[in-house]
This record gives sequence, C-alpha cells and structure tokens, in this order.
Amino acid sequence: MNASTALPRPQPDWAWFLDLDGTLLDIAPTPSAIVVPESLVPTLMALRTAAHGALAVVSGRPVQQVRDLLEPLRPAAAGLHGLELVTPDGLRHGAKRPLPPVGNLRRMLQESISGILGVEFENKGATLAIHFRQARNAEAQLRRIVEAAVAKNRGFELLEGKMVFELRPAGIHKGVAIREFMAIAPFRGRVPVFAGDDKTDEDAYKVVVEMGGITIRVGEEGPTLAQWQIESPAALRLWLAEAAELLKRKD
Repeated sequence: MNASTALPRPQPDWAWFLDLDGTLLDIAPTPSAIVVPESLVPTLMALRTAAHGALAVVSGRPVQQVRDLLEPLRPAAAGLHGLELVTPDGLRHGAKRPLPPVGNLRRMLQESISGILGVEFENKGATLAIHFRQARNAEAQLRRIVEAAVAKNRGFELLEGKMVFELRPAGIHKGVAIREFMAIAPFRGRVPVFAGDDKTDEDAYKVVVEMGGITIRVGEEGPTLAQWQIESPAALRLWLAEAAELLKRKD
C-alpha cells in the first residue's frame, strides 16, 4: 500500500496508539541519548483528555522506561513490542504464555559482537537489541550473526528497525497489544489510530487496518502497510497538538 500524505481529520471517537522512538521522538545516536521535547507531554496530556483517556504509547522499550521518559504523563503503555502492558488503571500485565529462555541467545550475541566497534548491545530482558547507527558498515556482518543466533535458538524471531536488529519471542508484536487495549475501556468501541515509523510497526499497521482503523507512517523509508504518511516526528507532534485543540473544541 502506498501511503497518502493527506492525513485524515481527527475525530472524537478515535483511540490513539503512538510509537515512541522515531515517531513521537526524534531518533538519537543511541537509545539513552533520546531527547523529549518540552511540548510533548503537555500535548499528549491534552490529547488523552480530549479522547476521554483513550491514548497509549506502544514501544519496543520497556514500559518503565517509556513512563519515565514521559513523566508526569504516566500513560497506558505496551512495552517490548507488546510483552508488557500497563492499562489505564495502572495495572501491569506480563506475557500471557511461557517465553523461550533468553540466556543462551544473549551470551551468543554478546560474544559474537564484542569486537565490533560502534555497536551497542541492549539487554531488555525478554528481548534483545543490537544498535549499529554508529557502525553502519557492519550491517551485513551483524545480520549474519543475528540470523545464525536465531537459527540456533528456537522461539525467537528477528525484527529489523532503523539501524537496529531486535530479537523477540516469536508471535509477539505491537498489533497484539493494540488488540488487547481495544478490548477494554476506554478504548473499546472506538476507532484505533496507530502512528509508527519503521519495520517494527508493520504488524501493528496490519492489525489496525483489519480493525477498520487509521495507520500513519512517520518518515518515508521503504514500502509500508500504513495508509497515511507524515514527514517527521516534529510534524507529527504538531499534528497531535492541533488534533488535541480541535477535539477539545468539539467536546
């Protein structure tokens, strides 16, 4: 599907699901170097109020990290691509099925990449990530390493993002998390809207389209299942602020 650049007009019955890195926030050289604009949290607070609470952040980061970055918003959130959930009432939910053991995979990857300069290994617990934004020439080598590691560790799958390879338990993705949110208040009965930015969000686009929702890709890299496109996180933040104001006037 070719994404359109003409975003639809925000509606009062939308439920908002927003990715974090590369979508709400500009990509940084490393995950820890991310910068949260001062205007973002007030915008999200206003949008959540206008949507009567139907807003959640859906990220590959751990839930606690998401909530710490967006203090004092403390949003409903899905972390680790849906392995973790915090519902609007603040209750935390973990994986609903046994997860494959990650220890051997973690050791194998750490040993294999230890001598590659500029590569950052991120241990998220149940999921792992290898960032190579500062080692772009090593992409082919890293791909061989992670593909070999996944082949030797059943139950995991490789997920490619922007200058990152992520390894997660198979069958877990952001689309599953959005379905779970849509089954509970205040999301239930609304139209799901999801904004993301890379390949890690394609599962969510597929699910949201199947549910009759709205899908938005931030940036222009590669083909996508998203229906609409916006050029940058800064442009999305502005659109969200305008949406919050528009919906406030309608309420």
